[in-house]
Amino acid sequence: MSVGRELFMAGNVDDLAREAAGRVVESAHRAIQARGRFSIALSGGGTPRRLYQLLTQPPYRLAIDWSRVHVFFADERFVPHAHPDSTVLLVRETLLQGVPLPAENFHAMPTESGTPEQCAACYAEELAAFFAGAVPALDLVLLGMGPDGHTASLFPGHPEATGLIAAVHDSPKPPPIRLTLTLETLRAAREVMFLVTGADKAETLAQVFKCGIDDPGALPAARVSAANGRSSWLVDPDAARLIQGQTDD
Repeated sequence: MSVGRELFMAGNVDDLAREAAGRVVESAHRAIQARGRFSIALSGGGTPRRLYQLLTQPPYRLAIDWSRVHVFFADERFVPHAHPDSTVLLVRETLLQGVPLPAENFHAMPTESGTPEQCAACYAEELAAFFAGAVPALDLVLLGMGPDGHTASLFPGHPEATGLIAAVHDSPKPPPIRLTLTLETLRAAREVMFLVTGADKAETLAQVFKCGIDDPGALPAARVSAANGRSSWLVDPDAARLIQGQTDD
């Protein structure tokens, strides 16, 4: 599979959030015009928090028909939704506080009843139902990257999971149990957008940009692209200091 990574270096983290918000609006417009709805998978973390807060403010909030938006999750810690580590809680406290998203359009990963495997199977069924049995082609997946090169809850050194959703039991970051979209599901998305900030990501980001997605030894973040073989990387100067001006097109 050919791959192209777009690198956008923002002036600072606030500029990055504004750029990301504008791209979310554009992606929503394209999806709603083409298919009548917009499906987006969200991730947790401090950088996405800025984006979610920004989307609740004009002009971004007013530029999206939220009645046609469906929110999914790229991964989730296996904790109750009211737990401080929960990405569901993060999204509820930021994005959902300021946009009129219908309750039925909020597709949280189940983490409060059943085993991790049962919950993964349940979310896989929800995705399959939403996409009428086809491979889930999410319109946009928002991802981050850890200093170790992990993305979603796909970690270096872990065997590649199969199916649409995987249960992770040995995350090197607490909490150890998580649910995550698999590499297969991430690669089926129409668009993939990474948000990466911080000097501790610089060496890893440079390594990612030297790898192809078909290299089984590459870091998980390096192996993710959209269905068209492309991904966009929105980064701040600290994260991009070793790859400024470079792409692997």
